[in-house]
Amino acid sequence: MTSHVAKPFACLLDQPVTLGDQRGCIKILYEKGNVVLKRSTSQKGVFRGLHRQRAPSLQDKIIRVLSGRIYDFVTDPDDPQGVIWYREITPETDWVHIAAHLAHGFYAITDVEFEYFCDGRYDEAAEDSYFVADVLSEALSLGDMQLSNKDKAGIPLARPVRQAN
Repeated sequence: MTSHVAKPFACLLDQPVTLGDQRGCIKILYEKGNVVLKRSTSQKGVFRGLHRQRAPSLQDKIIRVLSGRIYDFVTDPDDPQGVIWYREITPETDWVHIAAHLAHGFYAITDVEFEYFCDGRYDEAAEDSYFVADVLSEALSLGDMQLSNKDKAGIPLARPVRQAN
């Protein structure tokens, strides 16, 4: 007589999915249902975002920096009086929650590695991308930013930039 016993420990994914280019890469470490865990690397000067997913494909995120430093940005695109909020995040910051209704992105101050825990599956068809690189560059004197073609083609979004407490 044999019984089915679950393994007490298992790898996240036998074959993690890795996507990347000259700016860095992202690895999908775990994906089951609406739960996704990703690890990302980006070179100094890379800007990723601002992105969010529309209903019914909303996606809450919890992120943390493993090494390096970023400026993290959020805004509510639906708020006509909206502000782009930012803060510096380092490994000492620990986990940061990004609510699903917010567009999110970051700028790599240094080479950076961080993790995303997402509650909600990625749905490219429901994703909006907002172009804010020029606004951020001017407000924070960031200089040249490395952007993807998708980020360059995002919906222009000009609004004030403010540091979060």
